[in-house]
Amino acid sequence: MRFVSTNFASEPVGLAEAVNRCVASDGGMFIPQEIPVLPRAFFNNIGEMSLADIAFVVASSFFGQDIPPAELKKIVDETFAADAPLVKVGDRYVLELFHGPTLTFKDYGARFMARVMQWLDRRNPGRRRNVLVATMGNSGAAAANGFAGMDGVDVYVLYPKGGLSRLQRATIFAPGGNIHPVEVLGTIDDCKSLVRTAIEDPALKGLNLTGANSINIARLIPQIVFTFYAYSRLRAMGVADAEKAVYSVPCGNCSNLVAAVMALRTGLPAGGVIAATNLNMPLQTALGNTVAGKLEPSFAPGMDTTHPSGAPRLQALYRNDRERFGREVCIAPPVSDEVIADTIRGLSRDAGYLIDPHGAAAYAASQRADVPPGLPMVVFATGHPAKLQSTMERITGVSIPLPESLARSLGQRHQHVLIPPTLPALKKLLNK
Repeated sequence: MRFVSTNFASEPVGLAEAVNRCVASDGGMFIPQEIPVLPRAFFNNIGEMSLADIAFVVASSFFGQDIPPAELKKIVDETFAADAPLVKVGDRYVLELFHGPTLTFKDYGARFMARVMQWLDRRNPGRRRNVLVATMGNSGAAAANGFAGMDGVDVYVLYPKGGLSRLQRATIFAPGGNIHPVEVLGTIDDCKSLVRTAIEDPALKGLNLTGANSINIARLIPQIVFTFYAYSRLRAMGVADAEKAVYSVPCGNCSNLVAAVMALRTGLPAGGVIAATNLNMPLQTALGNTVAGKLEPSFAPGMDTTHPSGAPRLQALYRNDRERFGREVCIAPPVSDEVIADTIRGLSRDAGYLIDPHGAAAYAASQRADVPPGLPMVVFATGHPAKLQSTMERITGVSIPLPESLARSLGQRHQHVLIPPTLPALKKLLNK
């Protein structure tokens, strides 16, 4: 498999360079040069397949030319060990993507990426890798867990000062060892900018820097599996018109939106994808351009960005084909905190189901989107409700118990460093 830049101004590269460099030489992000089309027989039998079985087919289609089947199977089995149940909630289906070790969808991509990097590094004995990740909580926790204890890897988790809850900090700090929390005196956009700038800096080439956010192609590709698996569960449940299902995806950096679009390109039968956003990040045009405005903290912090890093991939995938974009992606009206709260309370009251704010945004967006009525609707629930415990308790008025893994991390000692949002400050830290 060859990968090209979203700017289309540099030569295609192989898997190792795409994963290790993360950012192309022309400043773009990597996408597959060609998206493989999967055989019809796969879709005919998908209802009988497990999550790991489906993931292996997808991974083999993208990485099978580079990673031996036995190694790839081991990577997939370790990555997709946690199930992602599809449950009926009201008149929609909710895909629960939060049953991994840090209770968010990012566990799947982070674990896959870490193991791909580990496989690559085994081919270069003595090479030490430094991984950078910018986070509002979930990306950092998933990366910390995915890389924890790996030989030859140091992970620097950059997060904005005051931007994380006590629980979010605990999940990032808990692994210790080769995981280094870094508090930045700035915003999440400052953190993302530091990661990209450091990776692109020739003076830091000797540190073998790479990124662990969804800008890394090895973290993005596994997310394609989500839409496949949701379709497989609809088929297994005998849902009518499963091949016309519409998938509502909460959008922050838009990695799940990009992954769902790529799933459609492989031949997955679907009625389309709904892009759910909050008031911070309204997708304004058919190709994913955004209006940069003042960032206001919301009930759904994973959606609080005015510059989604996945937008260039959307633009590159559609190549200004607005008509095709409009057929495949519906940009729902932005969802306010009030709507998110009403949705959480309503589903709790009427369906006895507790959904987190990001899933609630996607659920509400599916009710407001301009899509044909009567089609099956699948909502991506990307995080466990307890991940935003204080917000959920404020909305519902009831106590939200912590899963044992989260409660355990709260009781550990935490250490971090504090830096200004400048490249020299990050360089000084990395060079230590």
